[in-house]
Amino acid sequence: MQRDIVFIVSILCVSLYVSSCSHAPAKENSWVFKDPDNEQKVRNLQSKLLMDQNNVESRMELGRIFLSEDMFKEAISEFEKVLSLDSTCVQANLLLSLAYQKLPNPDLSEAAGLLENAAELAPDNADVHLNLAQIYDKLNEDTRAIREFNRAIELSDDGATLVSAHLGLMAVYKKQGELEKAEEQYNAAYRIFPGVEQMLKQAEIDRITPAPRYVGGEFREDTGTHPSLETRIERAQQEVSKMKGEKNE
Repeated sequence: MQRDIVFIVSILCVSLYVSSCSHAPAKENSWVFKDPDNEQKVRNLQSKLLMDQNNVESRMELGRIFLSEDMFKEAISEFEKVLSLDSTCVQANLLLSLAYQKLPNPDLSEAAGLLENAAELAPDNADVHLNLAQIYDKLNEDTRAIREFNRAIELSDDGATLVSAHLGLMAVYKKQGELEKAEEQYNAAYRIFPGVEQMLKQAEIDRITPAPRYVGGEFREDTGTHPSLETRIERAQQEVSKMKGEKNE
C-alpha cells in the first residue's frame, strides 16, 4: 500500500507536474471508466457505504479508484469525507493534495496546506516531505522546497524517493543559477539510477521540439503526445524499486 501511494503521489521533481483531463460524468452518478473492472468495484464500494457511511477504508478505496480514473472531483469528495471522519489520516491528506493538483485549475495553496498538515502528523515520513517540496517548487518557494527535499533525503533509504529528491534539488538549484550544486544533485541521482541520464536527455529533446504523435499504450488521447517527463520519472522510480527488489532476493 505504501508503494502505491509513493508512485501515485511522488511525482516528478523537476518542475513539471500533473496535467490531465478529467472525465466528467455524462449525468449524475454515471461515469465512463478507463478500466472496466473499476465500474463494478465502485458499485460494490457504494453498496458498502449505503450500509455504513462512516467506513473509512471503503471511502479511501473509492477515492483511489476515482483518482486513477481521472475523476478528480469525485476523488476529492471521498477524501474530504475521510478527513471529516479521521482528520489524522496521512494517506487521505496526500491523495487529496494530489487530486487538487490535477484539477483543470490546480489549487496549489490548498494542496500545500494538506501536505503541511500531513508533515505535522507524520514528521518522519520521507514521502510527505518529498511531495511538500514539489508543491513548494511549483509555488516558487525555493527555500522551503530545498529544505523539504533535503529532509526527504535525510529520512529515506528508498531509491525511488532519493532519486526524486535529488532531481528536485537539481531543478531548484539550476533555476537559481547554482550550477555546481545542481551538478552535485544530478551526480547523486545518477549514482542511484544511471538511467536518469538518458531520461533527462530525452526530456530536454521533448521540451525544445514538438512531441510527435504515436500509437500504442503510451499514446495520450488528450494531447496526442509522448508521455510527460513526470510519467517517465515515475517509471524510473519503479525501475529503481524493481532493481532494489531483485538485489534483495
